[in-house]
Amino acid sequence: MARKVVIVGTGLGGLSTALRLTTLGFEVEMIEKYHQPGGRLNKLQHNGYTWDMAPTFFSMSYEFKELIDFCGIERPFDFFELDPLYKVNFSNSKKFFTIHKDIHKLAREFEGIEDDFAEKMYQYLEKTGKLFHDVENRIVHRNFNSLLSYALGLASVPWGHAPLMVKSMWDELNRRFTSYEVKVIFSLVAFFLGATPFDTPAVYSILTYTELKHDGYHNVRGGMYKIVDGIVDILSKRGVKFHYNTEIVDFKYTNRKLTGVIDQNGNIWGADIFVVNADAAWFRGAILKRKAYSENKLDRMKWTLAPFTVYLGVKGKIDGLSVHNYFLGTNFKEYSSKIFKNQVSLEKPYYYVNVPSKANPEFAPDGNESLFILCPVPDLRYKPDWTDSNELAQNIIVDLSERVNYDIAGNVETQIIYNPAHWQKMFNLYKGSGLGLAHDLNQIAYMRPHNTDEMFKNLFYVGSSTIPGTGLPMAVISSKLTVEQIVKRYDDRKN
Repeated sequence: MARKVVIVGTGLGGLSTALRLTTLGFEVEMIEKYHQPGGRLNKLQHNGYTWDMAPTFFSMSYEFKELIDFCGIERPFDFFELDPLYKVNFSNSKKFFTIHKDIHKLAREFEGIEDDFAEKMYQYLEKTGKLFHDVENRIVHRNFNSLLSYALGLASVPWGHAPLMVKSMWDELNRRFTSYEVKVIFSLVAFFLGATPFDTPAVYSILTYTELKHDGYHNVRGGMYKIVDGIVDILSKRGVKFHYNTEIVDFKYTNRKLTGVIDQNGNIWGADIFVVNADAAWFRGAILKRKAYSENKLDRMKWTLAPFTVYLGVKGKIDGLSVHNYFLGTNFKEYSSKIFKNQVSLEKPYYYVNVPSKANPEFAPDGNESLFILCPVPDLRYKPDWTDSNELAQNIIVDLSERVNYDIAGNVETQIIYNPAHWQKMFNLYKGSGLGLAHDLNQIAYMRPHNTDEMFKNLFYVGSSTIPGTGLPMAVISSKLTVEQIVKRYDDRKN
């Protein structure tokens, strides 16, 4: 008889884990707090408009290919590469920088701003590319079951990369480029992943390599939620049962074995093996009551910024916007270093705008646009009161209207706002942190919460706050690493 696995959470990490486990012959049942699957990879629909709820593009598409090949299935969604990738506007200029993958096209965007841009960027990409390929299999795609194994893994990385462990991402950009605009634009990948380039290790400059050269960014035809729809359809055909509006609040155990998780209605969900796709640090503290993950200790950890999101249905077509757009100010260092602790005014915030109706016209009624706005903000540790949500949304809408020369505020047909308190309530994101634990040197690889539990040998974790980290491709890699750990202990093919 196949061993039964209960997976708590249906984010991409949980769904990918379910795909792998059912491929290996395990019986899987999934429990989800939200009313539909996907976690943060979700969708909203209202008054004829549709929005991707959070992730709007992805990188490292080959990680999905690995998952699909492992499971022996046809790819259940269709995607296409973005080029240009996105546009960027600074508040002191009408200019929009178009970020192309082609370095010579990109160099033309910075003529008169950054001398010898192409040569500098080629050198930067060569350096970051070597780093990426030197750490990808040595660190990112590995389980480390002891501090010694992690130390040996680090020691296997060529020592020429060592300075990038102690410098910040901004330090590395500052060393290679002179213009404010170039340095800010190519550090956005850190900021909009919930961190700042001033305290993110320079090793994460590899993200620029994945962005511009290695694999680029991709959109999904029909919207990002097609990933979830496709995987859920396959899992349902494999007999996986899904239970929504079901929140785990307690647990049962015998000796060092978890015997069941208990939902808000007192129902006990039993299994041989449990996988938690909720935040790995939060779950240990809030549900398992581990002292090492008490609220006080979690508060002292470094978390990614919280999301403030606005979903708009707008009458008319907005020519001044592309599919992906960033709107920034002129005080990036001050703003990004102070935003974490709510020490800077949100009157002129930095934000990202996605217009999914430009890529998928069915996301809005004919002649109209659907807009998704993401503004990274302090989490609930530093800004617990969000009664000013409507004011912040209005500030953004007014600013955006001025920048794109279109009266968005006067043409809004529908509006939904989610502040960090909403995100915490919907998905148990710790204090509303958007992407879980941040990635400083004390919270990467073996130093993150492990994907195997410290007490229960049949409890495992997958997702953003365990290894390897945040982002959609990382969730897929996380599922691979977690299933490797499960197979070491329980492999039905050996029965």
